[in-house]
Order: sequence, then structure tokens, then C-alpha cells
Amino acid sequence: MPELAFALLFLVTLMAVASWRNGLMLCTLIAILQDPMRKLTPDQPVYFVVMVGAVFGAAWIGALLERVPLRPNSIRGWRQQIGTPFALFVLLVLAQAAHSLVRFGSVPMTAIGLLAYFSPLPAIVFAYQYAVRFDLTGVTRWMWFYVMIATLSLSGIYLEYIDYDWAALGEVGEGLVVYDVGMILKPFSGFFRSSEIAAWHTATIACFVFLLLFGQRRSLPRLLLAIGLVAVLIALGTLTGRRKMLVQIIIFISSYFLLVAWFQRGAAKVAGFIGLSGLAGYVLIVGLVGPDPGDHSFDTHQMNIGSGSLYEAYALRRQSVIQDIPARFSDLGLAPISWAVNQYGWFGAGLGSGSQGTQHFVADDVMDRGAAEGGFGKLTLELGVPGLLLAAWMVLALGRYIWRVLAYLAVISPGHARFGYGLVAFLAANGAAFSVATQAFGDLFVLLTLGWTLGFLLALPVLAKRAMRSSHSITPPQAKFGNLPR
Repeated sequence: MPELAFALLFLVTLMAVASWRNGLMLCTLIAILQDPMRKLTPDQPVYFVVMVGAVFGAAWIGALLERVPLRPNSIRGWRQQIGTPFALFVLLVLAQAAHSLVRFGSVPMTAIGLLAYFSPLPAIVFAYQYAVRFDLTGVTRWMWFYVMIATLSLSGIYLEYIDYDWAALGEVGEGLVVYDVGMILKPFSGFFRSSEIAAWHTATIACFVFLLLFGQRRSLPRLLLAIGLVAVLIALGTLTGRRKMLVQIIIFISSYFLLVAWFQRGAAKVAGFIGLSGLAGYVLIVGLVGPDPGDHSFDTHQMNIGSGSLYEAYALRRQSVIQDIPARFSDLGLAPISWAVNQYGWFGAGLGSGSQGTQHFVADDVMDRGAAEGGFGKLTLELGVPGLLLAAWMVLALGRYIWRVLAYLAVISPGHARFGYGLVAFLAANGAAFSVATQAFGDLFVLLTLGWTLGFLLALPVLAKRAMRSSHSITPPQAKFGNLPR
């Protein structure tokens, strides 16, 4: 299997260099295949997880060979809107990389940290240039490709659930177990290497399906079809045992309709009502579906697949997600900040100290990663309090920039605006998930996808203005937005 995997990787990287416009699809293909190939390889070597990075790097080189500008400042408005906080953040990350290297003496650990923080940046620029050249048609073509092959891979969750025996199924290594429903449950990961990654893909497929079916052309049949497919994905994703999958989907849908109400209907009160009623309605649904999982014992949930009680136990864990939010926000959101400061000081432990995968290079008795499960704790652990504050500044600056983008799109192109609402909702859902659980966000393909999403979003004003000019329209005075290309 290693020989076949490297032969495939070599072929795909050559294709990516030769045709960078196909780079997104080639990266997605390798990202889906690398986990089952790893599980079929003796000792399940960890280097498989960076194969998608090699393909993306090849596509990047291919774009450079065609003289595509791949600097952040090539993005319209980047320097003016977020240039200062971004530059300071980059300098701090580099300083913490040196700190980590001196403190722990582990080059792989520092490299993993650099990859985690910097890999989204080239992805943003790459996706921006891709969208500018191939318009929404190219973007949606990649999204549909991802949905189709990721859904095929997701079918492995059901195969594992029915005890289909194949080495490509199941988690890499010993795997995890779930204890909090009165019995021991095995999270299913299917063809993905872990249940965390499988759950992230489940949520992402659901978000993309909703955006592709309902976001661009809205009608009642398309809405019902989107809701039905999302419901099927939720049912399948429940078997991963990762409850934040459902939170991501709910936040995505609520954020999408909130943005539609705010920008396209001009109804701030309606937007606020949608946001509050979405959260309140979900809490009500959870309360009506069943009792607190803690009230159940092992005796009431036997491991009997035929009776359906095993799936019921997974569903109970899904239902408990809202009840756990206050405790998880405290335990994984706020408490880790003070823990990291008390343990390692105001400047943290250095880059990579809380990143996934570094346990292979620095032993747990040398590095205590207790604060790194939540996003705030991870940032404080690796970048210190200055890094946490700089990250907050950069997010606020980026948020203001994105808000201007959406306001501009709402005036000149409602179609582009609706697509933008979906992209923003997807980023918001992932931001919320990262704040309380960082495991999936150590995956390179996850980071690249988030970077691609932001790049597509920042390209929308250019695409909308081009579409407006091609239809021989005149830009309304209130639709001005920065320095768009003439």
C-alpha cells in the first residue's frame, strides 16, 4: 500500500502542477483517500495526513508558473482592512515558533504549529484567485465535487455500524469511547481516521448541500429537499458520537437566515428574532425528544443493534448537547485561559504545544496539553495572552471587512449576496465549534477548506461587479466598496 499511495500522490501532484485550476478537486480527492490508505498500511504511518498539503503545494506552484499573483495584498481591501493586525499576528507566531523550538527542541512540533497557523493563508489567496478567474461556476463545481465524494466516504460510518469487517473502517490507533449516556459507546468514523474528522465532514456536507440547493435558487421544493438531506446527514452523523456536529449545522442555518433577514429584508428586528428563536426552538426540541441521558443506566440500554437501542443511545448523546453548553463553555472556553497562564505564564508555551499530532514528538510528561481542547485555551497556551488579544483584534477587523462585503453585495447582486451569507454562516459555525473543541481543526484539509471559503467570500465583490457590468447595469451610489478593479 505505501508504494501505491506514493505512486498515486506523485501522479496527482503532477496533475496539480500542470493544471492548477483543478487543484481544489485534486486536493479533495487525496484528502478523502489518504485516511483509508493510511489504515490499510502497516503501522498506520502519520505522514499520510500531510499528503493533501503536498497536492496543494503543487497546485500553488502551478499557479505561480502561470503568473497568478498569490500575495495577500493581491486581495482587494486586504491591506487596508486587516493589514496591520495580520502583520503583527504573523510576527508573534514566528516569535512563538522560535520560543517553542528553544523550549522543547522539537523541530516537528514547531513545524506542526507553523502549519496549523499559516496553512489557511495561502489557501485564502489561492481560492480568491481561483474564484476571480472561474467565477461562481467554478466554486460551486468544486463544492458539488466535495459533497459527492465526501458523502461516499461518509457511507463507511454505516458500514462500520453494521459491523462490516474491513481494515479501512474504524479509527486510527486505539480509538475513543463515549461514557456519558450510561453505557460505553464506540464513536464510528467509517473511512475517516477519527470520529472528530467524520463529524466535521458530516456538518460540512450538510452546510454545502443547504447552500447549493437553497442558497442560490430559492423555492419551497428545493428548501424541503435541502432540509430532508440535512436530516439524513444528522442521523448518520449521530453515530460519530460528536455532538458539536449538530451545533455546527444549527448555527449555520440560523446564521444564514439571520443574514438574509438583516441585509435583504432590512429588518433588524426580524433578524434578531430569527437568531433567538433558532436557539430557543432547538432547546425546546431537545427537551421534548427525551430525558437527560444521565438518567439512563447501562441496564436500560443493552448493546442490541436489532432492537434499535444502540442507535437510541447515540441519539441521546446528540440530544444532550445543549444541556452541556454552559459547562463546556466554562470548562473549555474560559477556564483553560487562566490554566494556561498559571501553568506557562503570560507568553504561553510556544507554537505547537497544543496542536494535534505533536504528541508523537513530545511526550505528555514533558508537555501538559490540558488547556488545548478549547480554542481559547489553545491560543493562550501556544501564543500567550498577547496572541489571544491579537487574534481577537484580527477577527474583529476581518468581521468588519466581511460586513462591508455583505452590505455591498446586498445592493448590487442579491444572488451573490445569498451565496456570501452561506459562506459567512459556514465560517461562523466553524468558529463556534473551534472555541470549545479544537481536535478537528488540526487537520490540514479542514484548515485549507476554511481558507478556501474565506477566499471565495472575499472574491464575491469582484464577481458581483463583473456580473453587473456584463449586464450593462449602473452601480448605485450607495453600493461603493473600496478599490474594486475597473
